[in-house]
Amino acid sequence: MRLRSLSHTAMFVATAWVASSAWAAVSATDIEQRLRNEINAVWKVQNLEIAVTPYSQAYNDRGLFKSVMVRADVADIAGIVVRPVYVKAMDVTFDMPLMLAKNPVVRTRSRGQTEVYLALYQDDLNEGLRRAQKVVPDLTATLAGGQITLTGTYKFVWGNKFRMTGKLSVPDGYKINFVPTAAKVNGIPIPVSGVKLLLSKLNPILDLTGVIMQPRVNSLTIEDGKLIAR
Repeated sequence: MRLRSLSHTAMFVATAWVASSAWAAVSATDIEQRLRNEINAVWKVQNLEIAVTPYSQAYNDRGLFKSVMVRADVADIAGIVVRPVYVKAMDVTFDMPLMLAKNPVVRTRSRGQTEVYLALYQDDLNEGLRRAQKVVPDLTATLAGGQITLTGTYKFVWGNKFRMTGKLSVPDGYKINFVPTAAKVNGIPIPVSGVKLLLSKLNPILDLTGVIMQPRVNSLTIEDGKLIAR
């Protein structure tokens, strides 16, 4: 499941260079408003909070800010609902020509230490899976006991009702993949070749490259009915 990336939208925007004098008086409030406009354009959010902390006006003119915090109680990101989402990045440098263009786009050139926290509930995950899955339209996930169980319908030679149990991994920090520890169809173990084929259709379960400032996820925790990414 792939979410729309805020940074990738820059590829589709004409990026006419703006003379440095045009943003000489840019403020933290200006950046906050541009962030708000961009987020509202691509996400559906509730109780959005944005806080940009500057170093000084001189650094503002270069697009460098001490910290940027974005939080929402609820965010529907391309059909995936998280409750809440929180991102805070330090030493953020924005691409000012893009930020202040006629059609502004949020894009960072660099950032320092970044914190992320998002919670994805089982019901919201399943709703998102049903919207996005074409190969397995009835794919259902159960989060319990530190594991995730996937069930659904996929045509194998000897049956079509599968059940796979396993864990989630995020090797690149952005794309969350399902890693099975057991896989059966109609109660019969699925051969390795069949498992690989099915995984190629399902993974990544979630793609977090669409989260603003693209923070890397370092850990995943599965609780009963909830997935937490940090």
